[in-house]
Amino acid sequence: MLNKTLLGEIDRGLPGSLYYIWSEESCFLEDALSRFIDVVISSHPADFNYDTFDSSAPVQEIINSAWTLPFMAPRRLVVIKDFQEFKAPAINTLKKYLDSPSDTTCLLILSRKGARATLKVKWKSISLNIKEWEIPAWLKQAAASRGLKLSNDAVDTLIEFVGNEVGMLSMELEKLALSGKKTLTGEDITASTGMMRKYTTFDLIDSIIAGSKARAFRILKTMSGVSTMEAPVILGTLNWHYKQFYALWLNKGKRPARMREKTFRGLNKYLASYNEDIFFNIFKDLHEADVGVKTSGRPELVIEVLLIKLLQKRRSN
Repeated sequence: MLNKTLLGEIDRGLPGSLYYIWSEESCFLEDALSRFIDVVISSHPADFNYDTFDSSAPVQEIINSAWTLPFMAPRRLVVIKDFQEFKAPAINTLKKYLDSPSDTTCLLILSRKGARATLKVKWKSISLNIKEWEIPAWLKQAAASRGLKLSNDAVDTLIEFVGNEVGMLSMELEKLALSGKKTLTGEDITASTGMMRKYTTFDLIDSIIAGSKARAFRILKTMSGVSTMEAPVILGTLNWHYKQFYALWLNKGKRPARMREKTFRGLNKYLASYNEDIFFNIFKDLHEADVGVKTSGRPELVIEVLLIKLLQKRRSN
C-alpha cells in the first residue's frame, strides 16, 4: 500500500477516533482493515473489543458498540463496511456520534466512494486509490508482502497478461505465492499455472480486433480452464486492453504516455476500422459480461458469448 498518510497514522498507533478509508479496490480496504486490527487490537481480547457492521445493521447498534468501554485494552475497534450503501436517514442518525465520538473507540469507516463533503465530519479521510503509473511499484510492494520478489520483466509480464486491474493482479499474486518460488522472472510468470501456456491475453485481443474467430477461440481454449477464478482475469484483461485501444483512438493514433511499444504497434493498425459507437457497444458488452460472470454460474459460456459479440462488431465494419 503506497499511501504515506495512512502509513504515518499506523506508525503513530492510529491515535484518531474516526477514520474514513475509501478505495474503489476492495483488496486495498481489506488490507487497511487488517492493519487496523493489528494495531488497535494487538494482543488484547478481540471478542470484547472488536465489532464490525454493514448497512444491514441497526444504526443504534453501531452507536452502542462505539460507546461501549474497552475490556482489558486501551481502546475498542468498531468497523463500518460498505459505507457507500448507507442511506441518508441512517447517516443522519450516525452523525450524532460522529460529531462527538468516544475517546476509547477507534471507529473505522470503509467505503468504495469518497466522503461526502456535506457531512462536515472531523474524521481522517484517506483515499487508497492509486494511479496507473504507480501500479508497477505497488505490484512489487504487494508481492514483497507475500514473500515474493518480482523482477522488472516479471512486473511487465504480469501487467501485459492481466492488465492494470488491481484486483486481478492481486489474485495472480496469491497464486504465485503458492508456487514455492521466492524470486520470479518474466519466464516464471509465463509458465505459471494461472497464465496461458502458449499465448498472452494480448494475442487474444489482437485476434478479436483482427476478426480472426478461429484463432481467438483457439487461444481461449489454451487457457487453464475458464473457471469462476479465471473468467474475471480474462475479462479484466480484455477490458484493460480495450481501454488502451480507446485511449489510442482518442489520441488519433499518437502513442499515449506509458503505453507499451508492443501494445502500440499491435493496436495502431486497426484504428481506422473503429469509431465512438463501436467502442460504446464494446464496453457495454464487457459490462454485461462482467455481470454475467458474477451471477450466471457458467463463466465459460459468458466469455464465449462475449467473444462472439466482439468478433461480430469487428466483422460489421
